[in-house]
Amino acid sequence: MSPETILAGVVAAAVILGLVGSLWPKRKPPHTVFKCGRCNTASRHGNRTIEAWRRGKTRFFCTPCHLKWLQSRPRHEQDTYSGHGRTGGSGCLAVIAILVVLPAGGMLAWVFV
Repeated sequence: MSPETILAGVVAAAVILGLVGSLWPKRKPPHTVFKCGRCNTASRHGNRTIEAWRRGKTRFFCTPCHLKWLQSRPRHEQDTYSGHGRTGGSGCLAVIAILVVLPAGGMLAWVFV
């Protein structure tokens, strides 16, 4: 087997693993309804509270209470907490893939050459 074939196989495996990982269903809270931590009303989980649950939060707030909390913060803190300026993904998977694939490909090329 040539080093180019091995490197192509490693890259293809990394791409396939990345695609499978992105298509894998994300975890959701065990219950669809939560009790607001401020006003005690029952509310359905939305994208904001599901993401908070994934980050390990255990106390959730309904949308009106969350908006009141955002309005009580100074402007620069509001941008931080509401997610403005975020691009979505952090790119960690790509960096890890590069840091793993390049040395592994180099070692394989060195061994088989």
